[in-house]
Amino acid sequence: MTEQDTTSVDGLTTDIAADNDKTRYAVKPTSRAKPADTALATIEEGMLIKERYLLESKIGSGGMSDIYRATDLFLQKAGVANSTVAIKVLQQQFVDQPEALQLLLQEAHKTQQLSHPNIVRVFDVDCDQQHYFIVMECLDGESLEQVIKRYKPKGLPLKSALKLLQQIADALNFAHQTGIVHADLKPANIMVNRAGEVKVLDFGVSQKLQLNHDIYAAEQQSQTAPLSGYTPAYASPQLLSGNTPCVADDLFSFACLSYELLTSKHPFERLPADKAFEQKKQASKPAHLNILQWQALKQALQFDALQRKSSISKLMRQFNAQLWQHTAVAAAVLVTCWGGWYYYQQNQTILTSYEQRLADTTAEQQQYQKLAEGDVSQLLNVIALAETKPLQRDALLRQQQNKVLMHFEQQIDQLISDRSFAYPNYPEIEKILAQASALYPDSHYLAGLSASMLRSKQTAIDVLRSQLNQLLLNQQYQKQNDAPDLYNIKAALKRVDLNYVIEPDTEETASYIAAFEQAVSSNDAIALQQLIMAGELIFAQHQDTAELVTKGQQLASAVDAMASYRRAVELGNAESFPYQAAELFYQHSFSTMTNELAVSEKSAEIDAVYEKLQQFSSLVPNDFSLHVALRRKLADKYLSLSGQLLQSNQVRTAERLMRRANELMSSVNS
Repeated sequence: MTEQDTTSVDGLTTDIAADNDKTRYAVKPTSRAKPADTALATIEEGMLIKERYLLESKIGSGGMSDIYRATDLFLQKAGVANSTVAIKVLQQQFVDQPEALQLLLQEAHKTQQLSHPNIVRVFDVDCDQQHYFIVMECLDGESLEQVIKRYKPKGLPLKSALKLLQQIADALNFAHQTGIVHADLKPANIMVNRAGEVKVLDFGVSQKLQLNHDIYAAEQQSQTAPLSGYTPAYASPQLLSGNTPCVADDLFSFACLSYELLTSKHPFERLPADKAFEQKKQASKPAHLNILQWQALKQALQFDALQRKSSISKLMRQFNAQLWQHTAVAAAVLVTCWGGWYYYQQNQTILTSYEQRLADTTAEQQQYQKLAEGDVSQLLNVIALAETKPLQRDALLRQQQNKVLMHFEQQIDQLISDRSFAYPNYPEIEKILAQASALYPDSHYLAGLSASMLRSKQTAIDVLRSQLNQLLLNQQYQKQNDAPDLYNIKAALKRVDLNYVIEPDTEETASYIAAFEQAVSSNDAIALQQLIMAGELIFAQHQDTAELVTKGQQLASAVDAMASYRRAVELGNAESFPYQAAELFYQHSFSTMTNELAVSEKSAEIDAVYEKLQQFSSLVPNDFSLHVALRRKLADKYLSLSGQLLQSNQVRTAERLMRRANELMSSVNS
């Protein structure tokens, strides 16, 4: 019996014929589909799909699809904290191809069947105006392909690689148990998020395994259309020959990417497996693996599926296994015991002595073996103790050199991978390198790593200093919420180099002096407040600006009070005028006007001072002491000049000056 079910997705009809564990898809346009001669709207950033998904940015492209980061407005309005999703949209040139639509639905359906922490979640599949799309979990991270490139040319340390491989293995084993084989496994189809969690993507060409096969059911047609071709560099020879995908094919692909993760190189120089077989290509042993681990990986890389007698679980067990060398210890104990027995025949006293020496040697050897097999941190702690024998210390360091260096390298990798800050903690990296160099002073590898870190550190300093230079030359002294500013750049420089001192150049200091003088002359309290803070941060030690910074520090409290008053006025809030702070703040401006008035001789010169004073009428209250004093001096100056003009019969001008003087005196007495 076959149960028939039909699902319509806005212009797309999917007939699903379920026959035991088999699923057959047939895709055809419904009557609601858009006519072929109607131009489709181009998918682009900012577009709203299905009146729900707002496309924000394009984050990737595949063979048939484009992937966008989008906001689910429904979840956003519902108050869901994380409303970001990924939208996988079928490219327009494939819309009229039934095979492409079939693969899109197949990927969505099969991924929805695979609910696993290491498999990307698919939420929905839908269509809007003949734009067919899948709504998926949005992943914040990088592809395994990017991870491999980042660790060139040596590959990942074994411990780090195993953490990723175990998660990929868990995902594939779950899919196989569910009855699905991936069939297109490759580094580009695997994502690693910021927490180190793996997500396997793209089950678009995956196949349903024939679990519980019903011999009476009709045979299923292959759904591996030309549109869903396998990636040649990772596909097994059997897949490339057109055979139905099986678990052994996923094992081959898994072995290829395992090799590439450990070495940063493809096992067969990126040749397709069938071509590599013809050319008799052989992969060489990765340095990270012991003999047993390499034999397991080598078996999984066999071109002949019959010789690939393994599984992903078995391969991971071999990867996690350890190869211990007990042979030399056993032989040493055996020889010592034989010698003890021989001397027992000769002399009981000598036998007792050798038995004790044997016990001591065995105990020492066990301790030595325990240290060699144990955690590197414990080994380093023991080596650091003064009572550790020099010979034993040197032997342990020689024997465990690769392991110890890998331990230090992993610590450095963790600091470099720390995404909490824009730049790594280089001082901490230098401490780790110094500790490693003390143990291995002649290591060329450490010397190269130190030189690389030094270059990277200098590059970071150069970039940050360049950003700082642009801000200083553009007189951008204020703090920024969403952009680099003086303060977070200096903090970043401190994280990169604890001893780095910012030394402003001639252009930067000239720009600061000009900005300071302009702020003083315009009585811009907010700008002065920013300049004082920037001066203390950057310019306090420079000979050309030190005096200016000191002056700013003396004015700081007055500037803060006036800046606070200005902001309150701008916001329409009632605020008491800070008289005492204002006297200090405006002292320069009123002193300048007083000096100009003292040397003025003509009415136009006095009027110029009067006009400047009028500009302060809206800034300070009428009873402000500096304002009152200057009005009195202006009135006296006008009266004095008007008397002189009357004596020279310039009556009209004298009368104007007398009116101006009376006006000023009235404002003082009011």
